[in-house]
Amino acid sequence: MPLFTRLSARGSQRFRQMMVAGLSALLAAFLMVSQSHAAEKLPRYHVEIIVFETLALKGWTEEYWPRKTAEDILPNWSKLRSMPAPLNPKVHRLNEEAKKMTREKGYNKLFHQAWVITGKPEDQSEPFKIEVLPGNAYQSRLFGKITFYKSRYAHVRLNLGLERRIPSRVREAFAEQQQTELELLPDYWHFQLKEARKIKSGELHYFDHPIFGALVQIQYLGE
Repeated sequence: MPLFTRLSARGSQRFRQMMVAGLSALLAAFLMVSQSHAAEKLPRYHVEIIVFETLALKGWTEEYWPRKTAEDILPNWSKLRSMPAPLNPKVHRLNEEAKKMTREKGYNKLFHQAWVITGKPEDQSEPFKIEVLPGNAYQSRLFGKITFYKSRYAHVRLNLGLERRIPSRVREAFAEQQQTELELLPDYWHFQLKEARKIKSGELHYFDHPIFGALVQIQYLGE
């Protein structure tokens, strides 16, 4: 093959390589811009939750409660990311509902917080943990995680654990219901509330449990 032809072939091959590299770089840049643009367009929501315990005693003895530990309920809970910065209580949307949860009406409010959360797809969402430590031996410990994501609709997924002292008035009946000897019954028992819901903006959802529960509301804020 003549020298000029060989050089031309090499030049053509190098040109094609440069074109491929250039197109690849342009495609990568386009994808980065597209992803950045998509991220900017993700919807934002005001997400608010109230968690409360029910003071009525009948929930303790109406059904069998499997004995669990905190680790059974939420393995590796301590490794979850911390709770986002909460909003000022002045902008809470469930203050009226929270005011109704009094001991006189049979409730004890444990937790009330709200956040602005971006509605990421489910595979990109990351749960965060919540915790309320007891101030004395008779108060309950709340711990758990919340996951919020947006597919076609917004979704909230709760996995909450409650460590609660067994009321003295129901210890005997509770031991019988749990098929446990009274003297072997511990002072505290763990309960779990685990549920996921599709939630529309402005809807108020009640996550029910005989021992404790949660109210959740979201409000679309825009993109």
